[in-house]
Amino acid sequence: MTFQTSERFLYQGKQLFSNDQPLSHHPNVPKFVSVTTMCRRGYNGTWNIADSKLYLTELDANIQHPTRLKKRRVRMLNEKWLELESEPWVIYKDVLEPLVIKVKLLDIFPKAINGQLFADWFSGEINFGQGKGIDQGMTNSFKKYLTLSFLKGVLVNEAFRHHKEVFPPKSIEEVRASFQKSPRAGRLLNQIEE
Repeated sequence: MTFQTSERFLYQGKQLFSNDQPLSHHPNVPKFVSVTTMCRRGYNGTWNIADSKLYLTELDANIQHPTRLKKRRVRMLNEKWLELESEPWVIYKDVLEPLVIKVKLLDIFPKAINGQLFADWFSGEINFGQGKGIDQGMTNSFKKYLTLSFLKGVLVNEAFRHHKEVFPPKSIEEVRASFQKSPRAGRLLNQIEE
C-alpha cells in the first residue's frame, strides 16, 4: 500500500494536511479517476477555512472523458502456450478505454464564486495530525490531532484530541469483519478456521 497524498487546508494562517475528504460527501461529485497509486481518490484539493466557513479553493482532478476513447496495448498471459511450454508466453491485445482528462475546480463546479466553493454539503470532522508522526506502518498517524467539526460547511467546534479518541481501538470482531470485506483476506480467514 502506498502513502496517499493529503488534502491541503489553510486555517488561521497555517497550512494543515489531512486524509479526510470533505469533497467525497458532495451529492453531485463526479467519479474521479486515479492515475497514480499515491492518490487513489483521483484528485487533490486545497481548502480554506475563513470566517468559520469551509471553502474548496483549488482542485486538480482526473475524470473520464464522456465520449473519447484511447487505445492501450495490454499484455496478457497466453495459457495455451504455457501448457505447450512453447514461446512466446505473452500475447498483446489492444483495448479501448475512456480517455482520462485533467480538470480544475471551475470545470467541475462552474458556479464557484470568485474561484471558491462553499462546502455547505459537508457536515463532519476533519482531523489534522499535530507534531511528529508515530510509527503505524503505512498510515499517517500522530499522537495528537486538531479536530475541526463542521455543520453544513460552518465550523462549530475545534478540539485537540489524542490518537485513541480519533481512532479508537477496534475489537477483534471489527478487525475480522474488515478483513472479510477483502476476498483474499476472507479466504485466508476461512482457511485458518478450518
